[in-house]
Amino acid sequence: MKHRLCTFLLVVGLAGVCWGKGLQTPAWASPGTDVFQVFTNHIAAQIGKDKREFSIADTCTAWFYKQMGQKPPRPEVEEILFLPLGQTEPDFGCAKMFPEGLVQAREAFGNTQQLLSLSLTFFQVALVVDGDDNQEYSPDEIHDALESFGLPFYEGQPLGRYTRDLTGLFDNIREKVQFQFLMEGMQALMNKGYRFTGADQTALNQELN
Repeated sequence: MKHRLCTFLLVVGLAGVCWGKGLQTPAWASPGTDVFQVFTNHIAAQIGKDKREFSIADTCTAWFYKQMGQKPPRPEVEEILFLPLGQTEPDFGCAKMFPEGLVQAREAFGNTQQLLSLSLTFFQVALVVDGDDNQEYSPDEIHDALESFGLPFYEGQPLGRYTRDLTGLFDNIREKVQFQFLMEGMQALMNKGYRFTGADQTALNQELN
């Protein structure tokens, strides 16, 4: 089952990132659609920030290695696919941004890579929760999502009230970098019958291209 969960992760290279275009969706038409849109857009906005931070750390790490006449090593664990930035000479001042040099840049590279991986994985969770791929959360889907992460669902309450619960869940998991908790929640959804579909992959690709 662990192997199956790993299929939700993308393969990572070292070279850089591509910028996401966001999830393309119709106009909001219902409370369930509103919750889906706000939730996925909230995560997508963070992905954009994470890409930028990773891009800087990645490029500066390569720049410091170049100053030393060395090539940067490939990471031992590859988790996310990034496309080359096509930028060999950074114009944002790596020496000033990382005054401690290569060690500081490499630490930032590892941290930003981890956060971007988490955000992308959580975006997949948000897509998986939309079990019928209609870009709208039903009460049952919201219930299953919250239950999978140990949060309460109150019958008869307006669906819109759960927007804050879902976005707050993402923010909290990201702040604490709780990969294990995130994957346990994904596993719980899979146990309920949810799957990562072709439509989900298409939506995810829009964040990567």
